[in-house]
Amino acid sequence: MKEKIEKLKTFLAGTTTISNREFVLAMAVGILGGIVFGLLTSPRKNTTIGSNNGNNSPCGNGLKAGKKAGDWDEIEKAEENRE
Repeated sequence: MKEKIEKLKTFLAGTTTISNREFVLAMAVGILGGIVFGLLTSPRKNTTIGSNNGNNSPCGNGLKAGKKAGDWDEIEKAEENRE
């Protein structure tokens, strides 16, 4: 095991030059990888966008509270009875 550590130390001790393009790409990969890692390990998994007061809401769509819309025939009958 010590031999592998010494080999790694000698490998890391050497100097290497990279181009600007390689540096920018390495930084982009690091940043995007960090974003993906953060999204996957974040504690908040359930996100709701909006306030859930759309078409299923009992107010504003002509249905009584607690009653759900049926098929189109029932809706048309309810509209005829209202008129």
